[in-house]
Amino acid sequence: MAKTTDTRVKFKTRWYHRHPKYWFRKDKPRPAGHRDAPEVVRLDPEPGVTPSPKPPVRIFLGTEPMQARAERVFIWSVAQRRDPARAYEIHLMKDLKGFDRNGWTTGFTNYRYAIPALAGEQGRGIYNDVDQIYLADPAEMFDLDMKGAGILCVQKDETSVSLLDCARMAPHWRLEEARTPLKRKHFLDIIAREDLWGELPGVWNARDTEYGPDVAKCFHFTTLRTQPWRPFPDQLFYEDHPEGECWFALERSANAARFNGFTRERPSRSFAAALATLAQEPGPDAARAAQDASKVAQAAGAASVLVVSPEGDAQPDIRGASVSAARLDETLRAGANRRADGVLCVGGLSGLPEEDVAWALDALFDAGGGFLAVSLKLDPARIGTAAALPPEWWRLQLELASARAPDRLWSLAVTGAGSARTFKGGAAASRAA
Repeated sequence: MAKTTDTRVKFKTRWYHRHPKYWFRKDKPRPAGHRDAPEVVRLDPEPGVTPSPKPPVRIFLGTEPMQARAERVFIWSVAQRRDPARAYEIHLMKDLKGFDRNGWTTGFTNYRYAIPALAGEQGRGIYNDVDQIYLADPAEMFDLDMKGAGILCVQKDETSVSLLDCARMAPHWRLEEARTPLKRKHFLDIIAREDLWGELPGVWNARDTEYGPDVAKCFHFTTLRTQPWRPFPDQLFYEDHPEGECWFALERSANAARFNGFTRERPSRSFAAALATLAQEPGPDAARAAQDASKVAQAAGAASVLVVSPEGDAQPDIRGASVSAARLDETLRAGANRRADGVLCVGGLSGLPEEDVAWALDALFDAGGGFLAVSLKLDPARIGTAAALPPEWWRLQLELASARAPDRLWSLAVTGAGSARTFKGGAAASRAA
């Protein structure tokens, strides 16, 4: 598969592709990271299959919170193409402590240079940007003969898909340098100077017009303005991708399977500790929560509402519906168990780790048949919890959860940081207006 001679030109985002709002925020400092290490999505050998003796396929994914939609589809693409006998580990590199991210193009630009250290300076690791999907088993790339190279990538200056020999790369791509604002040229020059590069077949990094459905093994949606999931509508003027259906088909299958990278059975490593402190979460305005829930309950024709809160003692007056109460932790542990026509969740969710919000929303949708109303208080200072994430992230999470639970209504009311916002959606959202 032929490659362009300059990876920085063909897929470049130019000034006229940028939304005016981008220019007001492009130099805004990125907040400090809060994670000691990446969260890991583990795909074990399938039940009933004899486990492979080969080492786990380790993938290090560069990602950030507002790429939640792309992140989920990337993980699903691996799950669909994997060897069922083999273990896979997807390390989510986002919001890591100790990195000066000011000046980075994305929120994860230099994390790739820390992979040797994150991998314990041993074994192999694949690096992927979050704007990619696998169309073949990544184990095929993981097991390639590296012929003594320290890194395989399609070109010396194109590391967005890479296979690393972590022991060989560790002396050259050092953690202390990855944590600084050093530019990519510094790390690329090391590859050339130390003769570390080997060529990765182009099928493992098929970028936009290089894509072919019968040959591409990893599809890279490189051109920002044509990425199908449109993660930053306030920053870019988007256009349709000519091959976007490939991505959308994967998302539809993930929705049909109600897939999430983290689940009730396998939550994030921080979930148990967060669950124990939910009762300390500052709650939203209960009266406003009841008012918002009344509107969506009426639109859904709900006669009964389950009010879920950290302590399970909230029973606001919801117009035209009987109310029962439940604790949030008990509801999340209960599994698929419809208990009312709809659910109002008052507080608590914002205290969960980011990774657990998606499956928690699924559990809340399962507890009510017609709608889910969420009311929460956000606070950017509560680093390490989902409360620190912006309203747009929460809206995205409700939209994604709604796609996994079609024919339901939802509403989201967020307060905090001096503002109050309400969002609505679902199959019949117009009736809740």
